[in-house]
Amino acid sequence: MLSLWTNPEFVRHRRAELRPARLFSVGAVTLVICILTALVCWSSGHSDTAGVNWPYLRETANRFYHSMVFIQLGVLAFWSLFACVQSVAGERERKTWDFQRTTRLAPAELLVGKLFGEPVLVYVIALICLPITVLAGIIGGVRLLDIVCAYTLIFSSTLFIGLAGLWLSHLFDNRSRGVGLGGSAGIFLFLSISMAFRASDFPGLAAFSPLTGLLDKEFFGDHPATAALFGRSIPWVWMSLLLYATCGAWLVLMLVRNLKKDYEDMRLLSRWQAVGCAAFLNFSIYALFHPERGAAGAYWFAIGIVMFNAVVLFAIGLATLTPPERLKAWWRERAAHRASLFDENGPPWPWPAVSAIVAYVMLTVGLHILKPVVGFERGQEGRVALQLLAVLIFVTRDILFLQWCRLTRMRDPVMKGFLFLGLYYVAAGVLTSVLTLTSQIGARVLCSVLTPLGPLMEADVYSGESAQLHFLAICTGMALQLAASGFLLRAIIAKLRRSADTLATEG
Repeated sequence: MLSLWTNPEFVRHRRAELRPARLFSVGAVTLVICILTALVCWSSGHSDTAGVNWPYLRETANRFYHSMVFIQLGVLAFWSLFACVQSVAGERERKTWDFQRTTRLAPAELLVGKLFGEPVLVYVIALICLPITVLAGIIGGVRLLDIVCAYTLIFSSTLFIGLAGLWLSHLFDNRSRGVGLGGSAGIFLFLSISMAFRASDFPGLAAFSPLTGLLDKEFFGDHPATAALFGRSIPWVWMSLLLYATCGAWLVLMLVRNLKKDYEDMRLLSRWQAVGCAAFLNFSIYALFHPERGAAGAYWFAIGIVMFNAVVLFAIGLATLTPPERLKAWWRERAAHRASLFDENGPPWPWPAVSAIVAYVMLTVGLHILKPVVGFERGQEGRVALQLLAVLIFVTRDILFLQWCRLTRMRDPVMKGFLFLGLYYVAAGVLTSVLTLTSQIGARVLCSVLTPLGPLMEADVYSGESAQLHFLAICTGMALQLAASGFLLRAIIAKLRRSADTLATEG
């Protein structure tokens, strides 16, 4: 706490936000809101006898406590996210970010100063409300342990949301602040819909939302569904803390690696860290799987894991995209036989492949361990291997395309590469939908050729020649994407070779 209080970045925000006049006015407004909330709670109750009595006072205090808890959660979460999501992007826009990056502050110190400094005013508001809320909870008959758990959820979720906002903010330059704000809306949307996981085979994911733990006893009955870790039930507050700590640790790692780097040189994770992150995400899925919920069977369980890994592999490929200058330096080292394909500055395509191998091993082991619950179908391992291979081939093509975009002179090459890829998949979906009107089999064949969804389709709809046609379409699609990947690889090599020749000529 002492190091935080003397942190220069935190001191800068503290002095700017907590001026005496402003602090007095904010405190006064906060107290007025507390009084108005108490009056609303007082007037909304019903007393059986005239006058003020202890049961009525206790009911009012209980209602006031719960109102204040949810108000503080909403204010802290919204304020922290929007303050942090504009932090780095705002500094870039004001042309002051380079001054902060060149200070003697370590990246971790800069991170801590911004995480607690940007929303420092809302933390003061929460501290003003804290004793009033705790007193109301005690008068209202709320257990002290429940009060501690509620505030633990509120402050831990606020820190996690602030970390997510800082992570989004450092990803986008000053021309993309709107994208960062859209991403913040996406964070709130995810936290809102994550409560729906309570009724799924992965109920622990609902703990991402602090509302799951806060609303548990009030709205979900005397015997609510609990979070599950390795099939064992644990309280929601512990599940939330575990998710915030583990996922927040990865966000901290990415921020510390990149906060003081130039925007063009940023790379979220090192190569092996990216593989470790993929393994962690897969391990988390199996840890949060609740067998008692009743899975749909081995086939659909494997389909879900493969689709999840499609997103993971694409994210790993994005995290390992190599900055152009580093890739050009690697190419020159490679030409001199002093660099390998798996170097930190090498091309990104081998790392999704390594992650896919890890995911396949974990999936086959998971299917065998969960066999009593989800079952195990004949040929399941081979089918899973084909599905993951198809996903890997399409992901490799997309990542190579984004890497080629980074070597061009386009402005915001990764964002424009995303748009081109989105246009491709939208066009594939439209063509498949149009062909569905005349031929269901033809539409499935086209989908298998143009997208990685072919191997994920139910095999039961095919028989005889149509099954052979489906398999041939899958193989054709993978072959075409491999050819496209080869073409993109040659285009990348041509650009690297041209750059090396230009440098040699100038030298």
